[in-house]
Amino acid sequence: MLPSLSEKELARLEDLLITYGNDYSVLNLAELNGFFTALASSPTPVLPETWLPTVAGGKVPKFKKPAHEEAYTALMLRYAHQVAEALDEHLDTFEPLFEESEGEQGTAIILEEWCFGYMRATQVAEWAELPPEQEQLLKAISLHGLEDNYELLDSMSFDELQACVPQVVEAARGLYRYQKLSRH
Repeated sequence: MLPSLSEKELARLEDLLITYGNDYSVLNLAELNGFFTALASSPTPVLPETWLPTVAGGKVPKFKKPAHEEAYTALMLRYAHQVAEALDEHLDTFEPLFEESEGEQGTAIILEEWCFGYMRATQVAEWAELPPEQEQLLKAISLHGLEDNYELLDSMSFDELQACVPQVVEAARGLYRYQKLSRH
């Protein structure tokens, strides 16, 4: 069993994402958490050699030091395992790693980064069409995870956006549950 990443290791992983990131790569832990949640929920397993270049924005980065490359890959693999294990062992209490921001109306949970990561992984894993019930669950995530929906999101109030948080959490759990049953 692989140990979960410590706070220090998570910070190091996020630093490496930013250092070696580009316009097309995953740039923070919230997006990476969404990405790995969808990979763990995928009907078919996706190998690291398929998803690593996607996280890096198309191709694995040119690392300045071999130690960076080792840390990047090792931390990434452990984090993917950690998210999958959390889903498998604690699904009913699984909480996605959302970003938060302080605003006039208090703390806001920001869904976009996580949902973008999730949707990106559904593309890498080439998810097939889902039954209507699961398609609705995916829509709760894709609402916040696709650029096509920016206009709609801009028109939503603070309260409407915050009301989406439990829907996205339930969708993540429901899709994992469904895919896990489909695999057996």
